[in-house]
Amino acid sequence: MKKKPLDIARQVVADEAEALRRLAETFDGGFDATLETVLPAAQVIVSGLGKSGIVAQKIAASLTSTGTPAVYMHPVEALHGDLGIVTERHCLIALSRSGNTAEVLRFVEHFRRLGGPVIGITQGRESRLAELSRHMLLLPEVPEAGPLNLAPTTSCVMMLAVGDALAMALLHARGFEAKDFAQYHPEGTLGRRLLLRAEDLMHTGDELPLVRADDSFEHLLVEITRKQLGLTLICEADGKLLGTFTDGDLRRIFSRVPNPRELNVHKAHAQSRRSSTAPPVPISTVSGLLPAVECLRIMRKSQITSLVVVDDADKPVGLLRLMDLLAAGLA
Repeated sequence: MKKKPLDIARQVVADEAEALRRLAETFDGGFDATLETVLPAAQVIVSGLGKSGIVAQKIAASLTSTGTPAVYMHPVEALHGDLGIVTERHCLIALSRSGNTAEVLRFVEHFRRLGGPVIGITQGRESRLAELSRHMLLLPEVPEAGPLNLAPTTSCVMMLAVGDALAMALLHARGFEAKDFAQYHPEGTLGRRLLLRAEDLMHTGDELPLVRADDSFEHLLVEITRKQLGLTLICEADGKLLGTFTDGDLRRIFSRVPNPRELNVHKAHAQSRRSSTAPPVPISTVSGLLPAVECLRIMRKSQITSLVVVDDADKPVGLLRLMDLLAAGLA
């Protein structure tokens, strides 16, 4: 009876899952020895041919992004010049299902002449790669998943899992933390959350709406309109922050004062409060070094939409808005 495509798909996944279970059982002291060999290497070179080469590229990328410098090297290109980067401080992780891939073996032989230790990942316990490797991570002898038992499926999944296991074990051994991961992924979500600070997203310089307390009301109107941030900052004569003047304050002034143009900024600020008897609204200020994600927490907790960034002398140097944080993907 001919199998249905859905049955084949489910069987492939089941076979690969079983292979991974068996793979986990093979890890022993040899894995620890491999780890100790890789740790001091200046750089790890990962190589393989065909599908194994594609897996090798992923392993190299995973190692590099988790604190272990690594590079993929094509076994043929290695023999035509790329071996020039190899020193005794490098180690090689070579992938071959059979352990007898000719191109990989030639690369390994020349690498041993110039470089450091070789680690083999293979199913070939008695293979030439096993002979040339200082350490061998042996894959269980299970067939490839699929009707023909030909296409590299299960073997690739196991190689990928070995690479992930190495990368994560090395990460742990190096004491690699989330902040370190962020350093290598600055444009990822985690990187932005951990690396971005208020000073990275604030409006500053010519973008910063700023008036002095003794400026005219007309100058305030021009500044708040020209900068288009919905408010302007008010400073005392010594440059320290006095307060903010928002679009809402502007509407209140026009509803209360017959001719607000007769006021200076200080008087307009005093008369713009929601209630004349209410105390001044506290100004929410932060340091430019405060993580942007913490700025977002402050805004949400205080139910405000902007923060004034001040320097060590409490003088305003920037303005950070909620929409700036959301645009940076910090929500």
